[in-house]
Amino acid sequence: MLAAIILRVKSYLVYDSGIGGAWFSLELLQRRKAHRVVFYADTLNFPLGLKSETELYKVLDDFFRYAASIAGTPGNVFDGMFLACNTISSVYLRYWPVFKKRVAFPIVHTYAYHNGLMGLEKPLILATEATVRARIYTYFTAGRGVEVSATDLIEALQEDDTERAEKMVEQIASFARKENFSHVVLGCTHLSEVGELFEAKGLAVYDPLAHILGKLESDNDDDLDVNGQYLILHATGDNADVVNYVSRKAALLPEEVLLNAD
Repeated sequence: MLAAIILRVKSYLVYDSGIGGAWFSLELLQRRKAHRVVFYADTLNFPLGLKSETELYKVLDDFFRYAASIAGTPGNVFDGMFLACNTISSVYLRYWPVFKKRVAFPIVHTYAYHNGLMGLEKPLILATEATVRARIYTYFTAGRGVEVSATDLIEALQEDDTERAEKMVEQIASFARKENFSHVVLGCTHLSEVGELFEAKGLAVYDPLAHILGKLESDNDDDLDVNGQYLILHATGDNADVVNYVSRKAALLPEEVLLNAD
């Protein structure tokens, strides 16, 4: 039923602290699954994975206050919200009765399609420190998953330090092969950016964001006007890293896709 709801969505509100949400937002547009995406880039609170649960609850509360304040205002009618962040999704799962009633549209978190995790034989789960502490991936992999913090790699990606990121991917890939892990699980949305690098090194990759996008692919969207696609960025702090990332990746999209940074 959830998938059926998502397939009708043409206008999204996306949350993340940086480039992971930017990647997801651009993929939504590139795959023609939305005509308009408002990306709430919570750069002020990056890195989220180093915060306490109390601090993360406040971060989530601030975002939902923002969502409730703009929903329904002229030009801001949303059909759905994506919490494109594992750390924040972990907090949402614990307190969802509090937050769900604050907006009138569907909320999709990164664990929404977790069934595939159960079939992974011995996954290496890369995540933020907060996600590792939450142990949600351990639960969804029936205890077979090994969760490790990938904070340094996440920060390298946020800072667009490609050389540093590639070296870290090589180190992680070497460790994964040595320990005979069956899959690398991208337990932070920033890591979607390097999923193909892990695959190029012969590792099977499980990307929660890619699985969410995969659920949208059966919608042909024949009535979607590409000329009317927009990406609108709302950043809570310095937006330079996100703007630079989108500027580099926007070449993948039709020329009509715009970036409005405020």
